[in-house]
Amino acid sequence: PMSHGTGSRSTFLIPFEGRTACFCVRCPLNVMSEGYRNRSLNAVLVKDDVGKAKPTIYNLPPEGFAYGRSEPADAEGAREVTMHWAAHVPRPQMGPDCQDFRKLNRTAAKSGVRNARDLVEFRKSVDIKLIPAGPAGVLPKVIPSDVIPSFSYGQKSRPSTPISHVVGNQYATEHEEALDVQYRMLEESRKAQEKTKIKLTKASKDRIAGARSRMELIRNPQEPKEPFKLTKFKKIGSKMKLPGLRGSASMPTLEMLPPEPVEDDAMGISQ
Repeated sequence: PMSHGTGSRSTFLIPFEGRTACFCVRCPLNVMSEGYRNRSLNAVLVKDDVGKAKPTIYNLPPEGFAYGRSEPADAEGAREVTMHWAAHVPRPQMGPDCQDFRKLNRTAAKSGVRNARDLVEFRKSVDIKLIPAGPAGVLPKVIPSDVIPSFSYGQKSRPSTPISHVVGNQYATEHEEALDVQYRMLEESRKAQEKTKIKLTKASKDRIAGARSRMELIRNPQEPKEPFKLTKFKKIGSKMKLPGLRGSASMPTLEMLPPEPVEDDAMGISQ
């Protein structure tokens, strides 16, 4: 063996099948090529490029291949389920052609049948028909569905709403027209009840008020108001008297004159 030194460390080269094998990690002989990495089909050794995913190591189908199991289309879809209602089919009631298994099993036990195979052979040879039992107690009442199979119970539902009227705003239009008629009738009734009012000016109002006050004074006359005088002078008369004047200086003198004599022309006598 030969020595191979890398710095302070040294490794040994060992000949192997005519080739020299080196166990140094940094040795160029032990560096794996990129082509070998991609051909190795090892997910750990495969390197990826910057910004790309690792290349696959599996033999996948080409693009456009759909994975999973293909299910056949269901013959009964949502339309068939919602639009076609499957009515309940009751089980047929036991009629006279049915066997009475209770009596048949009792007869087989009395005849010595001990297993299922012998019971099958016994039923082939012995046939015991079922006898329908009679009504116990009061007979049941007859209901309409017993007479008419298509009879339905319950309260009848209201008819479906016309969607065309709802979408076309027909109900709102009819309501608006009815409101217009009501408002028009109300306006006409108010006009018929209202009185014609005349708007007066300020001068006309003053004249009317003055005329009313004057008419009130005429209808209810008031006594003349006594002029104001102090209480201590109310009982004191006037003391100023001038000769030739009997009253106030401004009042003329009114004296009683003797009556004039009346002459009678026929008699010539004066009275």
